[in-house]
Amino acid sequence: MKKVTGISFVRTSEGLRVAYAYSEIDESGNVTASNERGSYINLDDATKAFVAALEESVLKRIQQGE
Repeated sequence: MKKVTGISFVRTSEGLRVAYAYSEIDESGNVTASNERGSYINLDDATKAFVAALEESVLKRIQQGE
């Protein structure tokens, strides 16, 4: 099984890049691969909307701290 261990979103000149890390675990619970990484340019509108809402939430939290 693959287990996602990290996700990040970065705006680049190509578009919204989704970077991720994951580990692979076998049926006995042994980690067979750790800290594997990949990324792609997002083309999905739902993901774009999710990131925009997440950024809005973070900005509200930042403004509350001022």
